[in-house]
This record gives sequence, structure tokens and C-alpha cells, in this order.
Amino acid sequence: MKKNLWIIALLSVGLGAFAAPKQKAKQEKPIKHYLDIYALGGVGSLGYQLQGGAVDLSAAFGAGLGYTYFFHPSVGLQLGLSFSRVSSSSRLTERMEWRTWQDGSPLTDYTGEPYIHYTAFSDFRERQQAYLIEVPLGLRFRYFKSSGSKAGLHAALGAKLAIPVLANYTRVSGDITHTGWYEQWQLTLHDLPGRFETERFDTKQEESITNRLNLINAVAYAELGLAVRISPHYELYIAAYGQYLINDFSATKMDERVPLGFRNTHNNYAFMNEYRGLFGTDKVGALHPWMAGLKIGISIWPGKTEKEKKNELKKLLKEFPDEKKVVTVHDTVYIHDTVCPNELRPVATVAKSPATKAPQKIDNTPLPHERQLDSLLAEAVIWFHFDDDVPILEPAYVLDSVVAMMKRYPDLKIHVYGHACRLGTDGYNQRLALKRARAVAAVLIDKGVEPERMLVWSFGEEKPYRYNTEKQLSKDRRVEIIPARFATQ
Repeated sequence: MKKNLWIIALLSVGLGAFAAPKQKAKQEKPIKHYLDIYALGGVGSLGYQLQGGAVDLSAAFGAGLGYTYFFHPSVGLQLGLSFSRVSSSSRLTERMEWRTWQDGSPLTDYTGEPYIHYTAFSDFRERQQAYLIEVPLGLRFRYFKSSGSKAGLHAALGAKLAIPVLANYTRVSGDITHTGWYEQWQLTLHDLPGRFETERFDTKQEESITNRLNLINAVAYAELGLAVRISPHYELYIAAYGQYLINDFSATKMDERVPLGFRNTHNNYAFMNEYRGLFGTDKVGALHPWMAGLKIGISIWPGKTEKEKKNELKKLLKEFPDEKKVVTVHDTVYIHDTVCPNELRPVATVAKSPATKAPQKIDNTPLPHERQLDSLLAEAVIWFHFDDDVPILEPAYVLDSVVAMMKRYPDLKIHVYGHACRLGTDGYNQRLALKRARAVAAVLIDKGVEPERMLVWSFGEEKPYRYNTEKQLSKDRRVEIIPARFATQ
């Protein structure tokens, strides 16, 4: 319970510390998707207390790939896959003795004589290490004072699912000397093969302990540091890093662990005759590996920057000689993506999101005056300049004729369709076409047409002009007025 409260407290502190000011967040358009590549290094330990000895810190390191989705300019969700290594180096110093067997009966040798068994460690060292595959899930925080800032703050907080894929121990150095004290004879025996001898180990030998570890483990992690924008596509961050394995890493229960020592050939349950590592003995308690150090990462934004979009637009415009006006994509997209456009006039129906299909077709037989209006508008289209929503009313009588027809026939209804050329982003063209349709509807309203008799719709760039050619994109910047019963899907 305390551990859960600790994690909740850290999350609360992290969220509070790195929430960006509201005004700043609204002013900049967040880049949402990042690919993260990172490495971390420092010191760590397998996190156990060693009875009769000491545990030294060892080098720990890791690396991984991640993905961050920023659902807020300063807060994102972090996923990934990483690989890390944590280890400890143990030194045994205690002189141990045994007077009884595990069942409590007096310790005796194979002849039945009671004695006391002693072990002495001489510069005994063992290194244990574990390699983990980790799946992190957490929150990532960043804060830049403004959209043009080069340096800012970076932090992350979360949990990992950790799976040990390789774990082993290596006897580094040292001896274990066994002796026996026979009180009845006041005699110490040593250097007896198979009983009272000195065990010397092969320091190059590694033995696996993976099967003594839990397969699934929970890890809490946190990081805090600085972020630096190297370029529009790359962001470097350096942070102090720490992680702690919450559950007990060892799969062996304490009451199942054996005493450290030996087991002779005449008894199968007393001690270890063959050394099998400190893991699994009663000298090592619960395992909670941890590491702390520095994390260095780089976040990559795979999209196009505003400058790249601008250059792409300029390149595309060179292919169309009839285009005269060049508008920077930054100025255009930034403003219209972040500022709600003002309504010229209220109209009956407005498309509030990019349309994927037109209004449904009305399957009624057209009336004569509807055919008359359609004939009038068959070759009449309201045109617009590039990136503009002010209609070119040439000839001017086109809209006057529409108004006259609608006043003469009160039941006549129309659809006002806005279009755009394919220069620019889909979203921007959708909004621009809608503004053009609204501008034409506003002129009709000024001339006396009721708003409820019009349906305003945006097709964006998805319906090029029917008489268009490949390099006549100006024909696509238009508004078409169609009688409601002639409207197509």
C-alpha cells in the first residue's frame, strides 16, 4: 500500500511541476508524434542485504527505443521497448559455524562423533548480474518557454514490465576453508579431502540463475533533466535517471533457501558440498534491483516542418505558370489552424469538419423553375484568387439572377458548394473552400435570400473543376450554386 501511495505522489508532483502555462500552450501548435532513441548508464545493485558480508555497487546500463504521443504541448504518453543490465558484487567476511543439523539434532561426523563445523572466507567475491527486457509505460513532460526556445525542461515518470532473459553469477576470487572442532578431544581438524578442506573456485566459470528469478516484474522509473532543440526534427534530452524494481525479484522463498556451507557425502540435507552461488542461500534476502545515473536520448519528429512545407509549395507553384501569389505555408496554416475564423454571416447549415461526402441526394422530380435556374448556372461559376475567399463577381448578374429566381419561387432551395485547388494541406483547403462558400452565401443573404433556403458545403480539393486541365488549378478555386433537387452526392 505504501509503495502505491509513493507512486501516486510522484505522479502528482510530476504533473504539477511540468504543466505548461495555459496561454503558452494555446499559442503554439504541438508536434504530437516522436520516435525516441536513448541510452542510460550509471550505478546499480540487485538490491539485497547480505548477511555476513557486504554488497558493492556495480556499473548498470541500458538502451531502448520509444514512442511518445504528446496529447498536450507539455504532456505526452510514453511507450517503448528497452534492454538493461543491473549487477552486484558481493564480499563475504563472516566466520560461520554449525553445531546442529537442520532438524536441530547435534552435528556429527560420519563416525557419529559430535563436532562444530567452521567456515572461513578469504577475500571471497562473487558477481551477480541480470539482463532485462523492459516495456515502459509512463508520462513524459517537457516545457519550453516559447515555441522558438532552444532549451527547456524534460521529465518522465512511469512503470515498466521487466522480464529477465539472462542472469548468472561468477566467482571472482577467494577461498572457503572448512575446519572441524572436536570439543571432546580439544582438537581442530582441517585439510581433510571431502570434509575439512579449502574450496578454491574457477574464477572464469559462470552459472545461470535465471530460473531462480520471477518471470514478470514491476519497475518504477523517473527522470528529470534538460531538453535541447537541435533542429525542427530533433530534440536532445539529458536527465538524471533512476528506477526501482517494486516486487521481489527472487522466485525462491526464504524458507526454501539452504544454508551457505557444504553438504558431505554422508548427508544429503545439511550444507552445500558444492558451492552454487549466493542466490538461493539463506544469506541473501529479497531482491529489489535498482539503478541510478544519466539518460541521454534523442527524439525524432518524422513529419514535415513548416519551412519544408513552404519549400515544397514553392516548388509545386513553379509547375503552374498561372499562379501569381505565393503564400508561405507557415503564415497560412499556423493562423487558420489555431484561430477560429470569424463568421461573415450566419447561414443555415455549416460543415464543421472536413466533409467526406456531399449532402444526400433528394430524389424528387425537379420543377420547371429549378430546371430554369440550373440552365442559368450551367456555365456560371463564381471564381476566387489563390488563397483568397473574396468572390470574383464577373459577370455580376450571375448572383442577381439567382436572387431574382429565388424571390420569384419561394419554395426554391439551393446548395452552395465551395472548392479549392490542391495546393496546400487537405485540412486547410477544406476550411478555405468552406469560407468561399460562406462568402457567396453572405452575398445572397445581403440581396435578400433567406439563410434557411441554402445549404453551405465544402468539398475542399476533392472535386476538381470538370473542364479543368492539369495546369489550370485556378479553375478549381470556385463556388458552385446548384438547385437542391439537382444536388449530387
